[in-house]
Amino acid sequence: MTRAVARLIRLAFVLPLALSGGCLYTTGRTVREVGPQISEESVAAIVPGRTGIDWLTATFGEPTSAVCLSDGTEIYRYDSDVRTTEGSYFLMLFASASNRIERTSWWFEVRDGVILRCWGERCVPIAVTSTSPPPEPRNPADVAEDAVRLAPPIEIDPSTGDALPPTRSPAP
Repeated sequence: MTRAVARLIRLAFVLPLALSGGCLYTTGRTVREVGPQISEESVAAIVPGRTGIDWLTATFGEPTSAVCLSDGTEIYRYDSDVRTTEGSYFLMLFASASNRIERTSWWFEVRDGVILRCWGERCVPIAVTSTSPPPEPRNPADVAEDAVRLAPPIEIDPSTGDALPPTRSPAP
């Protein structure tokens, strides 16, 4: 093999690597928050029976959903997700990526424009990769079993409008 041919072969391998800008191996991570990120501290600022719906919508925005019950009570639900995507690439030929979704839901019971009680749940994080697609939708009752209760429901004494002490449910 002549020197010119050897140089061409070397150049054929070295030139793409030189032009790749050092992207032999790259990793990245992206975190995206979807919906209002409601903290337990901000919920603790609510005074049941006194804090109004105006404060709720001014602080957290419009709810994800609202349901009106037959007695005039409204239930406002706020959902928020934290979606984390991580990936790595080798020579832009091989890639791997994973997604993680953490959902938190908060419910607010409202009557006559005043918040009567609120509670929240954090669902078990879902990991989605190329080898493990997202799970099929589940029965809401099953999902509730996997949830972690964030704050106990706050009950209001209808005669005084004061918060009642939390009650403990009997152990199963």
